[in-house]
This record gives sequence, structure tokens and C-alpha cells, in this order.
Amino acid sequence: MSGQLLKGFNKRMAIEVNVSCILFKEDNITLIYSPALDITGYGHDKMEAKKSFKIALEEFIKYTLHKGTFESEMKRMGWNVHIKKHTYEQPFFDKLLTENDYLSHIVREKEFSKFNQNILLPDYA
Repeated sequence: MSGQLLKGFNKRMAIEVNVSCILFKEDNITLIYSPALDITGYGHDKMEAKKSFKIALEEFIKYTLHKGTFESEMKRMGWNVHIKKHTYEQPFFDKLLTENDYLSHIVREKEFSKFNQNILLPDYA
């Protein structure tokens, strides 16, 4: 996923950001969850889960861009969106941990690993 372009916008119209992701297993399924985006990918292994996560991310971006709600959705999820500065800043992980029941459940109940993933988000400039 790192540095890959999503269908529908080109590199000049994208900002690369680093998002926190959680990798864990549930019922023999591997899941990748981004609490900052509230997006989950899944599969039989990590590679399948990454592919599924990429598809879910693409669909989220396409849908919210089409509806004209991308910026408001990002802000609703706690992101600092700076259109003029061309930056996105994800919410701090500790804040997500206190506000996101699903993330809290994963951290309390599951064996997990946290990693950062570079993704591309639309640039409105």
C-alpha cells in the first residue's frame, strides 16, 4: 500500500500520510484495523488483509468524494485537515483508545501488533 495511488486521482492530487494500524486475529481470520479511519481489512493471512484494507480505503475515499463529504468525515473522525497547507494529521492513538470502544476491546482482549502504514489521501489544491 505504501505510496500506491488510488484509482480516481493522480500523484499530483494526493498527499501521503502515515496512519496507525492494528493487526490481530479473530476466529482464524487476520484483520487490519485503522482506528483513525475506522476501516478494517481481513483475510486468511496478512497479505490478504492488506489487500482487503486497500479496497476498503479506496471505497471510503471514492464514496465520500462522490458525496462531497470526505473532508467533513475526516474531521468527524478527529483528523486535523489543513487544505491550504496540504496536510492531514491523524488523531493521537491515546485519544482514539479512550474514545473508540472497538479499539479498546482489541487492546484489552486480543493479541495484536501496531504498525504504521503510508497511504495516499486526496489533495484539494
